[in-house]
Amino acid sequence: MASDPYGAFARDIQARLRTARELESGAERDPSQYTDLRATLTTLRQDISDLRQTVRAVEQSGPARFGLDEKELALRRVFVDTSEREVARMERAFREQDTYADTQPSTSLAWEKEQQQRLLSGQNRALDTMGTSLHTLRSQAELIGTETGEQLGLLQDLDTRVEHTQSQLEQAVRRMDRFVARVDARMHGWCVWLLIAVLLLLLLALLLV
Repeated sequence: MASDPYGAFARDIQARLRTARELESGAERDPSQYTDLRATLTTLRQDISDLRQTVRAVEQSGPARFGLDEKELALRRVFVDTSEREVARMERAFREQDTYADTQPSTSLAWEKEQQQRLLSGQNRALDTMGTSLHTLRSQAELIGTETGEQLGLLQDLDTRVEHTQSQLEQAVRRMDRFVARVDARMHGWCVWLLIAVLLLLLLALLLV
């Protein structure tokens, strides 16, 4: 009976699969373990390929030559296929992790760009608001300037009227002063003549007595 190397191959593959699972689990906490996982998966891929060739050799030589039946041969095929699928799964997860790591810088740059765009948008909105406020203030300042100009015009007109009225009052006062002076002069003359007349009457009365 020919020697069957399947047992040794299968035990090595099972041991490496356990190691790969442990590395895969630990790599989630310690990314540095992905390096060991990569090497283990590479070795497993080669070992499984060798084991598949061994199973095919048994198929070609005839299972009976190695003391095997079709059921045992089917179990070996299942083991090889299952091991190969598990390695493929871990390789996909490993590639996804590499892809994620490779895209991190671009993702970070995209995030930073988005933040900068948001910041610029906020600044633009603030500038627009400030511009609107400045426009409103300028409009109010122009309105206040116009109203102030109108008020100054009214005050100047009022000053002119006051000056004119004051001039008229001064003229009226001067006229009144002249009138009073004339009246005083006339009254003073009448009083003198009246006193003279009274004195004459008194003198005449004394003479007659």
